[in-house]
Amino acid sequence: MQNTTYGRTMLLLASCAAFAVFSNTAHAQAVDGPTTVCITAQAAQQPQTLVVVPSGTVFATTPGTEKPAEHTPTALAIVTTETITLTHMQPCMVADASSVVSHTRHWLRQKIKPHTGVSLHAVGEVSGNGVDTDMQDEDASFRDLVHSGALSATINHTVQDPVFLQESDADLPDMGEGVDPAASRDAASDLPSQRHPQAR
Repeated sequence: MQNTTYGRTMLLLASCAAFAVFSNTAHAQAVDGPTTVCITAQAAQQPQTLVVVPSGTVFATTPGTEKPAEHTPTALAIVTTETITLTHMQPCMVADASSVVSHTRHWLRQKIKPHTGVSLHAVGEVSGNGVDTDMQDEDASFRDLVHSGALSATINHTVQDPVFLQESDADLPDMGEGVDPAASRDAASDLPSQRHPQAR
């Protein structure tokens, strides 16, 4: 009788230990990627929600929309380097990403560290030597999510391996100041994104 009780106790303890190891492993995998991409609760409320966030999606902070933490630059940007799928049941998912450097857009950090309370919002996708904020190659539902601010990203640990964009002021969206970025974007559409700054 004592052997049976002892055996059951040992089995229970072994099961608990195995569960603890599994939980720690699952938790480590859950935060393994440098970023976490999410859709808002409102956008994810429909049970049939399925959002494919393609590799190359750019997330950024912009001056005036975020209260920067101490020693945080006024604008940061990252680009996803893998495609992920968000659903009603899984509205957030970790993703690999690189930092984005654009002197034109004042994204200057090659290494982006986590900062409490700072999130980045989808602004477009890498195209040619810059960022395409129109995203005409994506379906309308995804563009609507991006333009409504429903897609965001937070930094889990340092994002690096920077992508350097060689865009000019003409590549920025027309903010009503009479600059038409279309001609410059079309001319640059066949240029690859630059992983290293060009020699001058």
